[in-house]
Amino acid sequence: MAYFLTDDNMKIYYEVEGEGQPIIFTHGWTCNHGFFKKQVEQLSKRYKVVTYDLRGHGISERPENGLTMMRLAKDLKNLIDHLALKDVVVAGWSMGTTIILEYVRQFGCENLKKICFIDMTPKVIADSEWKMGLFGEFNHQDNLNHIASAAGDWPTLIKSFVPSLFATSGCKIKEDMDWVFEQVRKNTPHVVVDCWVSMSNQDYRPELSKITVPCLITRGEESAFCTLETVEYMGREIKEGKVINYPSCGHILFMEDAEKFNKDFIEFINH
Repeated sequence: MAYFLTDDNMKIYYEVEGEGQPIIFTHGWTCNHGFFKKQVEQLSKRYKVVTYDLRGHGISERPENGLTMMRLAKDLKNLIDHLALKDVVVAGWSMGTTIILEYVRQFGCENLKKICFIDMTPKVIADSEWKMGLFGEFNHQDNLNHIASAAGDWPTLIKSFVPSLFATSGCKIKEDMDWVFEQVRKNTPHVVVDCWVSMSNQDYRPELSKITVPCLITRGEESAFCTLETVEYMGREIKEGKVINYPSCGHILFMEDAEKFNKDFIEFINH
C-alpha cells in the first residue's frame, strides 16, 4: 500500500502496476481506484499503470475542506510530480474527465502525451443555450434536487444512482453491479456533496480548444449520463479528438465491455 502527501499535506492512496509508458486512470464521483481493475489487469502487462483514490474517496484521507475540482486537479499534478512521470497518458471517467479538464485549465497539457475522456460532458448544467448537460437536460433545479438528495438521504440515492451507471437496458454482469454497490456505499455524504457542488458549478467548454494532444472521447450508446451530441461536440472542439461509441454499454462502459475498451485504448496509445 502506497501513499503520497500532496502539497497541502493530504494523504493520497495510489497503486502502480507494470513498466513502460505511464498511464494514470482518474475515477469518477463516489468511486475509487478499484473501478479500473479490468484495465490494470491487462494494460499493466505492457505499460506502467497508475490508479489512485481521489481525496475523500476510497482509502485516501477524507478532509473537511478542499473537495473541489481545482484542488483535485492539483492532486493529479502532485501525483505526476511525486512519481516523476513524463509524457503521461491520462484517462478520466465521469468526474475524472472534469478533473482532467481542470488540469488543462491550470497547467495546459504540461507533461501530458494523450488524453482519454470517458462518458462525460464539459458542462453539467443545461440551460437555455446549452442542451448537452448531464442526462441531456439536467437543469439548475434538477441539480439542487440532486444535491439535496445526496446530503439528506445518501443511502436512498445510491439505490437509483448505481443502476444508472450501467446500460439503460440493464447490467449484463450481476457481480459487477453488486461490487459497485458495495464500493459506493463506503462514501461519506459531505465528500460527495462538496465534490458534486464544485463539479456542477464549472463550465469547461473553453478548455476543449486548449487541448493540444490527441484525445480519445468514449461514450456508452446506452448511457443515461452523456448524449451522442455531447461527444460529437467535444470531438469537434478538440483539435485531435476521436470519438468511439460502445454498443450495449452505459456510463461505466470500460467495465461493461472491458475487452473492447482496452483494445481501443491500446490502439490509441500506440497510434
